[in-house]
Amino acid sequence: MPVNKDAMARYRIIDRMLADPHKDYTTRDIENAVSRECPRVSTRMIQKDIKALEEAPFNKSMLRGMGGRGTVRYEDQSTPLFYQELTEDEADILREAIKSLGRFEGMENFKWLENLRRRLDMPDKGRERPVISFSKNDVLQIPANLLGQLYSAIARNKVIRFGYRRFQDKGKPFSRVTVYPYQLRQYNNRWFLLCNPVGNEEYPFNPEQIFNYALDRMDGKVEYVEDMTFIDTAVDIDARFDEVIGVTYLKDVEMRDIYFAVKPESVNYIRTKYIHPSQDEVNPETEKDLIRKYPSLSDCKFFVISCRPNVELYALFASYGASVVILEPTEIREEILGRFREAVENYSNL
Repeated sequence: MPVNKDAMARYRIIDRMLADPHKDYTTRDIENAVSRECPRVSTRMIQKDIKALEEAPFNKSMLRGMGGRGTVRYEDQSTPLFYQELTEDEADILREAIKSLGRFEGMENFKWLENLRRRLDMPDKGRERPVISFSKNDVLQIPANLLGQLYSAIARNKVIRFGYRRFQDKGKPFSRVTVYPYQLRQYNNRWFLLCNPVGNEEYPFNPEQIFNYALDRMDGKVEYVEDMTFIDTAVDIDARFDEVIGVTYLKDVEMRDIYFAVKPESVNYIRTKYIHPSQDEVNPETEKDLIRKYPSLSDCKFFVISCRPNVELYALFASYGASVVILEPTEIREEILGRFREAVENYSNL
């Protein structure tokens, strides 16, 4: 049945109230609100309007009596039928969210942030201290506009070329690299570009590869290679990097189950701040076996993670000092032990 103009005006008001997550309304509340803007409104009319919103073509599911007798609201309040103006609470939250993206402001490719603020008529209320703060490393010098340029290239599926200099090549000229860019990822306060080089005769293109390039080692001169067709990756990037700690993925290094003991004073910390997403406490039988093998650690709790060992894994475990003890595999334990021995030697020679 066609919806007339008067009914549509009522629907917009009712829709706004039924989608309000901050308050539950009765039919009488809705009737009073609609009456202020629409003529000749009755309780029966409002009841029929709400019923109409439940049926085709709107098909909105309702919950009744959840906020008290006679109240009604949408079952899913996240999807109103009509665009609603922002509430003051929503505007404040959005204002802070945009401010949290402030690290991008001033960059050529992120001028849309300031445009968005103006279009939303969201002037800064003068808050000196942000509500939310993210870690950042001001020492690392990322070339101006680089983050914005790479963001745009990824969004537009563009092949790009840039200058790159490895850490060990400091002082040497930048090498030009041509890649298919896929994702920007941050780890340990450093930004990385995940991508795949286009390949050449010496090193052919491999669709299974994912390289990472640190943004602070780029020259900032990103150019689009328009005569090359972008090739997307078939690799599930998030799944791949769930297999490692950090961003160093070594395909020739196998996944390992890594068992470690945690001293009593650090157990709650490790339980709530996982070393790796796969972290789990060992089952009782495994715990008994580990205590038999390592009786000096009988007061500890034992955990296991499954991942590919890399430099970030060794650095992270070493950072816990005496609080965490790697048990197995033996070669990973020996690697950590070697690092501690070298550290002791360095301090002993002072």
